[in-house]
Amino acid sequence: MNILVVNDDGIDAVGIKKLAVALKKYGNVVVCAPDTGRSAAGHSIVIHGSLSFDYVGSFDGIEWYKTSGTPADCVRLSMDLLDISFDVVFSGVNDGLNLGTDIIYSGTVSAAREANIEGVPAVALSTDFKAFSIVDQELDAVLAYIFENQLYSSDFVLNINFPVGSFKESKGYRFCRQGIKNFKTSFSKTEEGRYLNGDSAIVYDENPDTDVYLASKGYITFVPLQIEQTKYDSLENFKTKFEN
Repeated sequence: MNILVVNDDGIDAVGIKKLAVALKKYGNVVVCAPDTGRSAAGHSIVIHGSLSFDYVGSFDGIEWYKTSGTPADCVRLSMDLLDISFDVVFSGVNDGLNLGTDIIYSGTVSAAREANIEGVPAVALSTDFKAFSIVDQELDAVLAYIFENQLYSSDFVLNINFPVGSFKESKGYRFCRQGIKNFKTSFSKTEEGRYLNGDSAIVYDENPDTDVYLASKGYITFVPLQIEQTKYDSLENFKTKFEN
C-alpha cells in the first residue's frame, strides 16, 4: 500500500512525524508538507505563480518532500509529480481540533478533501492544541481500527478528532455528524494602524450526536464528510415555488 501523508502545520510539525512513523507498518509512506505552517489555509491552492517541490531526504524509510504551496497543493503536486499511485492519503495529526465549523477553515481537512476530489480515499486527524500525549497513547489503536475495518473510502473524507485537551485518555470512539461552532471574532488595532485577530467568542453545539459535543465529552469522533454540499430540502422548495 502506498500512503501519502500531508498536513497544514508544516514540514517540521510534531504531528506529521508521529503520523508518518505510525503508518509505516501499513505500507510505503511518503510525506509532503508545506515548508512552513499554513494553518487555516482552507482549500486554497496556488494557481498564479510557481510552486517549489523539493526533496528533503529519506529518514527511517520514509521519503520527505516540502513545497511552498498550500496543504491542498501538497496533494496536487504529489499526485502529479511522484511516480506513485497512492492508495490512501492521511492528513495531520493537526495541532488543534477540527470540529464542526472548523472544517471550513482547516487546511488539514481540505488536504484530505483534495485527495477525495482526485478519487483517492483520505483521512484527516486532529488533536487539541498541544495535546499530543493522548495521540502518543492512542494513535496506533486508531490507525489499527481504521485499517482493520477499512474505514477509508473514495466516497467520503473521514474526519477524526481526538477529545478536547482536558482528557488524558479517550472514552472510546463515536461515529457522528459534523456539528456547528458559531464564531464572533474581535480585532485589536496596532500602533501601526493594522489589525490583529483577538479572542473569538464561540458558541458550541450542544447536540449530543455531533462531533463538537462528543469530543467535549471525551470521545474520539469519526465524521464522514462529502464534497457535494447541496441542501436538498431548499433545492426542492425552490423548484416547487419557482419552476411549477
